[in-house]
Amino acid sequence: MVGAGGGTAVVRDLQADDLPAIAALFASTFRKRRADRVVTPDLLSCLRSIYLENPWFDPDVASKVFVDEEDRVRGFIGVTAQRMVYGERKLRAALAGSLVVQDPARHPLAGARLVRSFLNGPQDLSITETANATAMGMWRKLGVPVNTSYSLTWLRPLRPAASVAALMMLRHSSAHLLAPMAHAADAVFARISKEALRPSLEPSPRRLSFSDVDRATFDAAALTLAQRFALRPDWDAASLDWFSAHAARKRMVGEPCYRLAVDAQGKPLAAYLWFRREGNIAWLLQSFAGEKQADDLVDDMLVSAYEYGCAAIRGGTQPWLLNALLRRKALLLGRSYFLADARDKSLLAPIQSGEALVSGLAGETWMRLIGDRF
Repeated sequence: MVGAGGGTAVVRDLQADDLPAIAALFASTFRKRRADRVVTPDLLSCLRSIYLENPWFDPDVASKVFVDEEDRVRGFIGVTAQRMVYGERKLRAALAGSLVVQDPARHPLAGARLVRSFLNGPQDLSITETANATAMGMWRKLGVPVNTSYSLTWLRPLRPAASVAALMMLRHSSAHLLAPMAHAADAVFARISKEALRPSLEPSPRRLSFSDVDRATFDAAALTLAQRFALRPDWDAASLDWFSAHAARKRMVGEPCYRLAVDAQGKPLAAYLWFRREGNIAWLLQSFAGEKQADDLVDDMLVSAYEYGCAAIRGGTQPWLLNALLRRKALLLGRSYFLADARDKSLLAPIQSGEALVSGLAGETWMRLIGDRF
């Protein structure tokens, strides 16, 4: 594509000098409030850290920018490299996050060119867990199907009226004025309804007993529990600490809380990381559980969220929890899409069967860009 200035629109690797333009694109596209659309030093530092300085940075698996005919950055797809293991095989994965094009009417093919450039990279696995409907359409046109097992969002209301008010606040900040009325309505509902959404607070014959732990203890347990998954990140203590530290700074989604169950010898059995917000919707980022531990983990999570005063709790579908959540009245919603591709299609088998640790801390939603203020 040749413009009036004689230049040609191209897709190329991200360079450090591109970061101010990328930050402006990010702020204008993904931040709703006017006050959040300012390009701050913190936002620039965060982008540099994630895309150019993270411990698994690989210059061969780089983020891509679309540059127009006048040499201005008009589009971006954020890419992070991830080291993974599948059985005895060491793999190189690439995760595509933020996809944004400025003035898509003028550059209608820019998004598709960015996605195609990403998928044509040298990685063994290409993954995204946060594609919107537009990005999903681009992937599908290139022959990559949606994976339903990891694409759904679940929501478990705990206080019905407060849940509705919290959902309304996502679109209208003035809806916080409904909070006192919602609290009163939920108090009445809990007294008169025998089928209330409140989880059972009575002692139960759980096989697992969870307790709060600090982030370092949770991370150490995660290194052990991740071994259960056929396809998983090839974490070590230093790399997991880096990703976990980023996740802990998601100030827009609440306070990070780490829960762990161990056996009599102190060996980790199950764990989860969630973010709590009193009177609002909590969020589960990551769980580690097998089929036998899922019921106990979900019960503990619901009771913890209810006792803290959360209106509801939500999360992306992690297949090992799905049956337990459905049995406990969770709702399933569609919001973003998980897609994965590989030249060696056998690498997709554990993803298709729900036996892959490829989302949350193991995906891309650990990023501060998703859930923090700048």
